[in-house]
Amino acid sequence: MISASFTGFGVFASLSRPERVKAAAHRAVEEQAEQLADAIREAAPSDKGDLKESVRVEPTDDPLRVTVTAGGTPGTIETNKAGVEFDEALMIEYGTSRSEAQPFFWPTVEKMRGTIKANIDGAMEGALEE
Repeated sequence: MISASFTGFGVFASLSRPERVKAAAHRAVEEQAEQLADAIREAAPSDKGDLKESVRVEPTDDPLRVTVTAGGTPGTIETNKAGVEFDEALMIEYGTSRSEAQPFFWPTVEKMRGTIKANIDGAMEGALEE
């Protein structure tokens, strides 16, 4: 399983925050996480339906933090001839001694990181200006 977490608010996390800013940040974090998950699904190898379906957004105890995950589902966990379980998401992302890596997760996260941050910051700034 591969996971990336991100949070809204950064510096503002410890400040007393108006509810409208918190609500705007929460919405922005969820929206950006869904967009990231969609992009990761698109980047996954096209013949890997179970892998694409395994990409999901998972909430955390903090409403301003989510985790985008690929793999770790029954459709992506496989057992080799020796009886060792492995996760297809990891095998595809990093490769194995028998198969070349086909990175789809981390390149997408890195590509979108700046946009995600800017969109979350923009949503919070907009709420502060209201």
